Amino acid sequence: MAILLYHDDVATAATLVSILTAADHRVDVVARSEDLWELLASCRYHLLIVEESHVGTAIDIFCQQVRDRGFQEPILILTRKDRPTRPETQVIYYPYPCSPQALLETVRQLLSAIATSKPENNSDAGLPLVLHIDNDTELIHALEEHSADGGFRYVAMDSWPLVTTFLEACWPNAVILNPEVMPDEVTTREFLQQLRQHRPPIPALVFTAHDTWRDRLAAIRLGSRMTLSKPVDVERLLRSLEQLLQPQEITSASILTVDDDAVTLAILKRLLEPWGMSVTALQDPNQFWDVLEATNPELVILDVQMPGINGLELCQVVRNDPRWNQLPILFLTATTDPALVTQLFAAGADDFVNKPIVGPELITRIINRLERTRLLKRLAEVDPLTGLSNRRKATAEIERFLTLAGRQDRTLCIAVLDLDHFKRINDTYGHDIGDQVLVTAARMLRQSLRMEDVVARWGGEEFLIALYDISLDVAQYRLAVCLQRLRHHTFHAPNHQSFKVSFSAGLSQFPTHGQTLLELVKMADDALYAAKAAGRSQIVIATQEAAPALANAASPKE
Repeated sequence: MAILLYHDDVATAATLVSILTAADHRVDVVARSEDLWELLASCRYHLLIVEESHVGTAIDIFCQQVRDRGFQEPILILTRKDRPTRPETQVIYYPYPCSPQALLETVRQLLSAIATSKPENNSDAGLPLVLHIDNDTELIHALEEHSADGGFRYVAMDSWPLVTTFLEACWPNAVILNPEVMPDEVTTREFLQQLRQHRPPIPALVFTAHDTWRDRLAAIRLGSRMTLSKPVDVERLLRSLEQLLQPQEITSASILTVDDDAVTLAILKRLLEPWGMSVTALQDPNQFWDVLEATNPELVILDVQMPGINGLELCQVVRNDPRWNQLPILFLTATTDPALVTQLFAAGADDFVNKPIVGPELITRIINRLERTRLLKRLAEVDPLTGLSNRRKATAEIERFLTLAGRQDRTLCIAVLDLDHFKRINDTYGHDIGDQVLVTAARMLRQSLRMEDVVARWGGEEFLIALYDISLDVAQYRLAVCLQRLRHHTFHAPNHQSFKVSFSAGLSQFPTHGQTLLELVKMADDALYAAKAAGRSQIVIATQEAAPALANAASPKE
């Protein structure tokens, strides 16, 4: 990236150039305004640095002249005057003279932010972006080191003016915030409110000085979604980031509304659909069961009083069916008579809303109910340590893939992975370090494979992966990429000890090696044992008689 320095004093310019070239970017110097306009028009520069004393006119007018000539990149003003700390444009005022290290660090942060905001210059542009506002250099360096394996792009800044400039060009997917580096509490509150009001909302993790409920409450009141106290464990922070970066799809839910009043149904559709909810409106309760099975909704809204079949009866029928008895049900009622409310909850209602319908109340109740339902579902289906599917959920997903593969004459590859010498890691470094290894391995597996692939913790240090509609060779190559990433990752244990980890894996394929999940897992398990017997850290395809097949060019060398 290129920097343009506008300055007419040779000695000062030489000093600034010597400082700025340490940032490993090109620095050009221009002294005359007519030359400045020509160079800015070339579109070669990503940052303009100006000493305010060199500008013959008011600095605001000068900056507008720069903008009028098409330069839309940040302008760093070196000034000896007091300037606003919250600029509204991409103009950053920096006190000068200053220490060379401070100026260099500011320029580095700014150029890093500019590069991150330009997807065409970033090979990882498809990854979510995390903005870290903090002055904790040790933590920043640790997160920079883990960002690639963490599956996110990362930008750290310790200056609020830099943050405001960055946000004019690029919005992150999540924010980590240390309130201590913010100008004041009002700015912090306004910033977090801005994040919440962004579409889609941007989640924020806010650091607290102490791990007390009062500190956490204060952060929540400011507007954070998560809080952590310092000093913070990097692995715990990475797990929290992973949760923050999970897509929030609450408002994409499918809703079935049942009411004999067409006006009410129309009102519900008008209220819910702008939030992205898919609404199926049913006026005839006699068709309820057919529509329920056809639409498979995530929440049902029932009217209490309907001809033929009332809402209470429909609710009781749903609660007595094992397939649907966990389905959230919300009632619309024109009365809050205690006897009726008791009947609603006795029938199995989750909540109720009074008529006439108040839009914000209805939306809030629906979103809260969906969030709780999905949280409970996640707790039942996800391994709490790694965040991967547990055995129960993975089995259901793979059985669905097997049915699909049989019907469409496609393949399904099953891989069983086992971390090498995992017991030795636990015995040597402790179970906390062992847990970190499991979490990191799970994260790398999930990031290296396709979104549609099933990645599950099968038990202990064993993982199971299902890859639909690919050949054994391609499946082996993709696992080799995972193995390569894991083997190159360095784990750190107490007392400055470090170590590396690998895995062994066995591969089988439907229908070549079996027709059922049990048969495929057995064949992959046998291949896994063959990989271990052959020296570990390799991937073996089931029923191979020759020496185990390694991962060719993708597999790292010893």
